[in-house]
Amino acid sequence: MLSPSALDPQTHAEIQLLYRESTETLQFVKGHQWKTVGATLLTYLGIVFIAGFINAGPALTQKFMGISIILCCAVIFTLIIYQFWMHNEITKIDRMETFFSSYFKQIRAIKSRSEGNWHRYLLLSFMCFVVILGATVVFLALGKIAP
Repeated sequence: MLSPSALDPQTHAEIQLLYRESTETLQFVKGHQWKTVGATLLTYLGIVFIAGFINAGPALTQKFMGISIILCCAVIFTLIIYQFWMHNEITKIDRMETFFSSYFKQIRAIKSRSEGNWHRYLLLSFMCFVVILGATVVFLALGKIAP
């Protein structure tokens, strides 16, 4: 049975606007997470390429290794901040859901909140793993360039 929204039209329009804004922000943040991982991997590739191209010595490769470790930590921190940002937007969306119709709630309930969290944190773990793996590859490659 349909239970329509109890809000007046102006308030309902405001909630719809806020909902749309939050969903767009979620898409923006998710995209930035993946772009951050991709940019990090490209930076790692650049570090190895430069070290190999200039035939870097042990002192410079040590500096490159330090840069990759700092970059790895900074990127993981950034990915976690993005995750908190997504959590805040999802919390806003969950609160707004109470103002919409019963059909809206039924459709949103198709994917449970715990399932969404599971997917989100699994992807975050994967992203962190990829960044750490990339740093490990840089470390190994720089070890071969300047033993």
